[in-house]
Amino acid sequence: MRPHLIPNFLRLLLLIKLGFRTSCSKFKTEKKGKLHRGKLHVRMSTCANGISLSVNLIGGLLVMVPTLNEELGIRRVLEGMPRGSVVLVVDGGSTDKTVEVAKQHDAIVRKQRFGRGKGSAVRTGMEYFLGTDYDILCMIDGDGSNDPRELPKMIEALNSRNAEVVLGSRIRGEREKGAMGPFTFFCNLIVSLILGLRFLRIFTDVQTGYWAFSRKAVETLYSNLKAEGFEIEMEIFVLTFGAGLKCIEVPVRYEKRSGKTKFRLLLRFRNFGYLVYYLLHSFWG
Repeated sequence: MRPHLIPNFLRLLLLIKLGFRTSCSKFKTEKKGKLHRGKLHVRMSTCANGISLSVNLIGGLLVMVPTLNEELGIRRVLEGMPRGSVVLVVDGGSTDKTVEVAKQHDAIVRKQRFGRGKGSAVRTGMEYFLGTDYDILCMIDGDGSNDPRELPKMIEALNSRNAEVVLGSRIRGEREKGAMGPFTFFCNLIVSLILGLRFLRIFTDVQTGYWAFSRKAVETLYSNLKAEGFEIEMEIFVLTFGAGLKCIEVPVRYEKRSGKTKFRLLLRFRNFGYLVYYLLHSFWG
């Protein structure tokens, strides 16, 4: 060991002795279709105050990215993933280079089933997840608007707060200027407050594309999901509380998307119709 690194090494030992603990009993990663024992990634860097320790426990995690013509965004997303992340790209029939870019970054690529739309992609990803032995499924949009560096925060919330489902709130988090217009902001907030109050809870961003699920949550939700489009998030939210699963919300950073949005004005108004539908469904099933 180099002499100038010895103080940092001693600090690391001290941190461990003082109670730095982690659980790594069941970490697995997937590469080229095979499951194998994963690794505990520890990254050390020196800063003005001494040692900065970053631990990425990503072996038991599968990250799902629904895509449709996201050639520009998917590159940003995949390049920003924590090192060693296993990524599943569920594609809805892209005609650009989305699939090619995903494969270049060693992502697992699957064609979505169940029909067209984001909901079908999410259900396809959950189906794939249940065929593996990963512990956690995260979902992130493929347009580059969700910051992959927020993944550790999502996983930490899932574990430390004994939750089964975690939403990443763009409303509560830092937003890049111009990433979300006032109309979209208030639409998301209104829909979220109404659905949250139905279950006597306060939520701000039910329609977020950033989610984390425990294995129990996916096993519980998957067979009951019917949505094919952008209403999938509302359906997941209502079914989560209907099944008695603990659901929490954490703030996440939101950035400008790459390319044009597919969630047009007509779809946004249609989602208000789905809001009424899922509210009624939550009362009478």
